[in-house]
Amino acid sequence: MMNLKDMNCFIVVCDKKSITAAAEILFLSPQALSKTIQKMEKEVDAELFIRSSNGVKMTAYGEILYNSAKNILNEYDDMVAKIRSLTMQNKGILRMASAFGILRFLTPEFINVFAQKNPQMHLEYMEFPDKYVLENIINKHCDIGLIPYTEKNNELEYIDLFKVEIFFITHKESDYYNCKEVSLKNVVTEPLIVENENFVIRQILLNLCYKERIQPNIYFNTSGFSLSYKLCKEGKGNTISMDFIFEDMKDKSLRKIPFQEHPMWNVAIVYRKDCFLSDNMKKLIQFSCEWCKILN
Repeated sequence: MMNLKDMNCFIVVCDKKSITAAAEILFLSPQALSKTIQKMEKEVDAELFIRSSNGVKMTAYGEILYNSAKNILNEYDDMVAKIRSLTMQNKGILRMASAFGILRFLTPEFINVFAQKNPQMHLEYMEFPDKYVLENIINKHCDIGLIPYTEKNNELEYIDLFKVEIFFITHKESDYYNCKEVSLKNVVTEPLIVENENFVIRQILLNLCYKERIQPNIYFNTSGFSLSYKLCKEGKGNTISMDFIFEDMKDKSLRKIPFQEHPMWNVAIVYRKDCFLSDNMKKLIQFSCEWCKILN
């Protein structure tokens, strides 16, 4: 009976359309790989490939096996990942991915106090741009995540933790430096420095601009708020940021001004809907929610 290894060999042959090329990738001899394919054909009593001097092409039977084998291997990988994740969680090892900036709001004491209250557990804390936190959770590289969001991903469970207002950050040469409040429609007349497409704050800005039917004048896309503030200080353009980031930067030459639209940066703790929540994971979720209630 064919096994997972056989199915993987078959898929590689299909993708490469060549037994010789597939054998090289699989570190097998072409003869050994051919025997595996022949064994599978004998088992299903059907030809899986049309063979020629140019390589191989799947038959209709081969296409059925290809699609089914991919599903089976994906299910197997998913099962193994879930079991390994739960095993690690039950051993007290939790993998948490967080978007840049969130720990500035939570403060490092968030991790320290959790460790003190749960000495039997080890929290592996990692930081990424917003987009990559989402990918790490969906692809099961991490158990749980802290992310800002505008729309919810159908594969994930969201528990809201906190939300903070986004402000207009400007420099002394800007026409808006002395304003008490600004409108998005007005400030787009000056250059804007914003974080790139890997960050939710950019999408929040674009969504607001789309709603107001205006085109933002984006001068530069950065990979983080530090560069945004640096360029703003140099007078290259204005930027947008949360107030706790502004306070951390401690730059007296810049001003934070509220938008009339009052855009918000919403942050949630997320995990896969299909994951099994261990007691240790529940403790982390509960602690995170209680911590944010204290901060709010």
